Parts: sequence; structure tokens; C-alpha cells
Amino acid sequence: MRLKLDPGERVIVLARPQARRLFWPFMLMLVVLGAAGFGLGWLSRAGLPEWITPWQPVLRAAVLVAAALLVLRACVVPLLRWLSTRYLLTSRRLVVRRGWGRRSEQQVLLAAIYSVRIEQDLIQRILRSGRLDADLGYGRFWRLPDVPEVARFRALVVRAIEDLPRTEFPGGFDGEDMERWQQAEYGEEGKAG
Repeated sequence: MRLKLDPGERVIVLARPQARRLFWPFMLMLVVLGAAGFGLGWLSRAGLPEWITPWQPVLRAAVLVAAALLVLRACVVPLLRWLSTRYLLTSRRLVVRRGWGRRSEQQVLLAAIYSVRIEQDLIQRILRSGRLDADLGYGRFWRLPDVPEVARFRALVVRAIEDLPRTEFPGGFDGEDMERWQQAEYGEEGKAG
């Protein structure tokens, strides 16, 4: 995964979504392979009805093709989708990349994030994964589903936001500008006037 980094920008975390989304495709693969094995065994036994005997090679091939197509569609495609999804946290932005051939990329500057929260169901808490919601203001959220080690990832995002220079934020306030703004708003003593 090659991402052009700005000068001074560094990669903090590179991760894939939690692998739990592969559980049901894996279970389906086991069922399909078991059913295909049973079907091939049944077609190979002696004592089949007379009308099936000439069709045995075609039926075996049909069982194999059906099992292969089902495994490909229901198991291999989700695996490839999972393998091609990456979450990348740099010192300036949060990036999500998806896809092999046709790639999509979404990114948000850390300076645009107002707050970061996590949501977890029971299974996600057991697996230490969860959904990360970045509040971009005005009711807009950027959601990352199934982030592994979500609490740690959130802490790294918050730390990266804290480490940003003040000139990165909208309006470009630095420490001196902020003090002048507060003095103009609240007076010298910092109290509302």
C-alpha cells in the first residue's frame, strides 16, 4: 500500500478490519464442502437406480462445479474484500482504502475531527474490536466498522490529534492567537465582561 506522505508526515498504524466478518463465510464453506462430499459419495455408491448410472459423470461434475461456484461467491469474495481493506492512521490524516483492481480511498484530516467515539456489542468487546465514529461536525460522522483493538486505535487517533501543530486546525490558530482571542472575548482576567 503506497500512500504519498506529506513532508513530516509519518505512518502510525496500518490495520485491516477485524477478521470476525469471515466467520460465517468459513462456516458456509464447511457446510458446502461437506454437502458436496456427501453428494459425490452418494453418486459413487453401488446400487444406484438404473436411470442415474449413465448420468453419473455429469452429475459428479455438476456437484463439483456447483460447490466450487458457491465457495467462490460466498467465501472467497468476502475473504478478498477483507484482505483488500486497510485502515491507515498517519500523523495528519485517517485513510481507508478498499479494493484490488478498482481501488477506492477515503481520507479525513485529523484536524477536521471534533471527537472520536467507539461502539461495541458483546461479541466485539470479547474480540476487542468495534466501530470507530469520528465526529466531523454539523451532524456528519465518519464510521470505520470492525476496527481491531478499537480502544487502542482510538487512543492513537486522539494522541495524533493532540500532537498536531495548531496551524493545522481550521482558522490556523496558534497559541498566541488563541490567547489574544480569549483576551478580546473575556478580558484580561479571563472572565466574561
